[in-house]
Amino acid sequence: MSFSSRSCVISKCAPLLCVVLALVLATRAHAFVAAWLPAPQGTPAPQGTPAAPVPAAPSATTQTLEDRWYQLSLGGKPCGWFHEWVERQDNTIRSMTETEMTVGRMGQGVTLRTRTTFEETTRGVPVRAEIVETSGAAPVRCTWTFAADDMEIADEQSGRRTVQRHPLPAAGWLPPYAADEFVRRRLASGAKELRYITLDPESGPDAVQVESVLKGTADTEVDGRTVRLTEWSTKTSLIERPSSEFMSSDGVLVQSRTDLGVGILESRLTTRAIATAAAAPVEIMARTFIPLTSNARGLSESRRAELLVTAKDSVLADLPSAGAQVFVRTAAGAARLSIDADSSSMAPVADASDARFTRASVMADSDDPAIRGLAQKALEGCAPLPLARAEALRSAVNRYITNKNLASGFATASEALKSRSGDCTEHAVLLCALLRTQGIPARVASGLLYVAESGAIRNSYGWHMWTQAMIDGKWVDFDAVLSARGPRFDASHLLTGLSAADGASIDTDLARIVDLMGDTVIEVQSIDGKPIGNPKGAAR
Repeated sequence: MSFSSRSCVISKCAPLLCVVLALVLATRAHAFVAAWLPAPQGTPAPQGTPAAPVPAAPSATTQTLEDRWYQLSLGGKPCGWFHEWVERQDNTIRSMTETEMTVGRMGQGVTLRTRTTFEETTRGVPVRAEIVETSGAAPVRCTWTFAADDMEIADEQSGRRTVQRHPLPAAGWLPPYAADEFVRRRLASGAKELRYITLDPESGPDAVQVESVLKGTADTEVDGRTVRLTEWSTKTSLIERPSSEFMSSDGVLVQSRTDLGVGILESRLTTRAIATAAAAPVEIMARTFIPLTSNARGLSESRRAELLVTAKDSVLADLPSAGAQVFVRTAAGAARLSIDADSSSMAPVADASDARFTRASVMADSDDPAIRGLAQKALEGCAPLPLARAEALRSAVNRYITNKNLASGFATASEALKSRSGDCTEHAVLLCALLRTQGIPARVASGLLYVAESGAIRNSYGWHMWTQAMIDGKWVDFDAVLSARGPRFDASHLLTGLSAADGASIDTDLARIVDLMGDTVIEVQSIDGKPIGNPKGAAR
């Protein structure tokens, strides 16, 4: 892995970890340069470990430029692996990666695999990219085909295909291998700071900014030997948390670390056998809950709540003001949130005309005849009012998904329909698709939900997902996890991100979750207009 692709393992796997938790962001590693500690070729994969995809049989003009394996760990425990390799065939550079991560979700193991290919010319002109993600029942394939001024984005799953076109980022961005060439030249010139812009199809069509600053040198042990490396602090526009990157003299990533708040996510260059060795799932979901210092059990089924949200590092990103929530900043690291479950927010003019909220996508595949059939059945005898129809669909999803569990990674609406199982993500995406079948603009919302008690978890906020529908020009919240006979929403929700669910993943729209994990303090100040104190011995 080259220096430019370090935006890579950490930037990819931190959000990927959230996708495994059904909270989703993943960016993708790409690009490579000079070889360093090459992985043994032809080493058989350990029993029970899926072998990395084998590139097509090399022609006389195909050259393998790099082949590396990395072990991934969280909190010092192995949680997966990352493989990358690069080929050159005539005037085409092909950069490829495969990643697998397995973590525990309250005792249930969830595995997510991604495989990527990025093709560009030797002159740095992007040609094509492909991403295959496996987290639900069937893989989702996203293909990008580049033109002079825009790109075609095609998503496919189980025979269904959706296509959209998107403009290219502003001039100056670099595809993977071209980014490597740029970084190598900068390193050779003795640069101590690096800044560039690239594009990662797995994280969406928007440009990704990467900034790295040289911190010094460090001795690191690699497979039993001590190696002198340079240490860099790297940030990307995908997540705010910086990563510590340890590089060889020729710009190859040897080790990287990022504090995710729930543990240190680390990648380490090694051999294939070590990287893919079997390991028990690392329990992660329980670590993401945010405990409260005051007893806030009244939040469950409440209609209104006032919260104070503070960042431990004194840097709090803006949260959305949408649907039931109003965000008011009070300091650089603090804000007041007002949640009124009976309120809604005016949709911006751009939202009202945004086709992403009404068209079918791979995740919210509203063009599936089975989904349309469920919507039609759910609306039999329903009043022709948009709000009533949206509520009928919400209740239908709650009744339809009978096996409520944490075993799904991130299933599409069609997968949830077939399995009738899943957690909040499946409820949210299925409802989103059902709403779109009726021409009701819909999107998925991510954030937090108050949990009074769940196993060992008490009086805490946990990560959650629900749906927003545009009703009469306003965004209205609907949570299909709530009882079919109860209200559509309550004030126990805290909104952190929104997504149109319009691609093979919705990772970048929800990336703020990574920044909030382990760095957020929530104080409930009032529930339904009644102030909340901080009694001694309050449940945690």
